[in-house]
Amino acid sequence: MNNTNMDSGKEPIERDPDLAAAEIAMKRAAVKARQKARQAGVGVVVWKDGQVVEERQNSSADE
Repeated sequence: MNNTNMDSGKEPIERDPDLAAAEIAMKRAAVKARQKARQAGVGVVVWKDGQVVEERQNSSADE
């Protein structure tokens, strides 16, 4: 994994490894939250395109 972030022509900046690990953990938690919501038959509230929306997924998909 690369520890630098390219920002449109600027010099690469070092990424804090703790922040990178936190991002990975948050993504993993989001996947688990969606799985639990699917099992319970409820939606997950997310921020999407500047609005708060409820995502609902089919409970039979990909299980």
